Amino acid sequence: MALVAAALVAGGAYLAYDRLVTQPALERAALLGFGVDRTDVPAPALELEALDGSRFSLAQARGQVVFLNFWATWCPPCREEMPSMLRLGRELEAKYPGRFRMVAVSVDEGWDPVKEFFAAPPYFGKPGLAVTLDPGHAVTKAYYCAARGGSCPDLKFPESYIVDKDGRLVAYVVGPRDWNDPTARQLLESLIGS
Repeated sequence: MALVAAALVAGGAYLAYDRLVTQPALERAALLGFGVDRTDVPAPALELEALDGSRFSLAQARGQVVFLNFWATWCPPCREEMPSMLRLGRELEAKYPGRFRMVAVSVDEGWDPVKEFFAAPPYFGKPGLAVTLDPGHAVTKAYYCAARGGSCPDLKFPESYIVDKDGRLVAYVVGPRDWNDPTARQLLESLIGS
């Protein structure tokens, strides 16, 4: 009987260790492998005109996890990652209505190339999420510098930023990614569920 009790205690201790130490370490390793950089600073203010004529404001999205992707139509890696990013955004917005927003922030100089980009296959004029424009790059630079603790090296695209429900910039990703990777979904869903 004592042997069974000892085995149960040891098994419980292992499960607790696995849940508290091993799993978070694996999650951190997966995030590093995916190229996620962590930060924890207030997200810069953001209010931009959207493709549909409305305005997107980060302040109005308080209480939601917001994924911001800074991109351009003239940027091949940006165009390459767009389909998987839009798919992930549509899926999470449908699964978590009112709790998640994905916003593509174009740094193009005007709407014409953006409209032309989304008029072509596979989008046919309907990106399925908020598309905004930052032609002067003021918002882009604010996020770029905030994520790096005030350091503002040359801008590179694409870059993606994750703002938590409290309006804090908590993570960013430099360069293109395959947003179908389970690591991306895991990170976003953990923030949505927190």
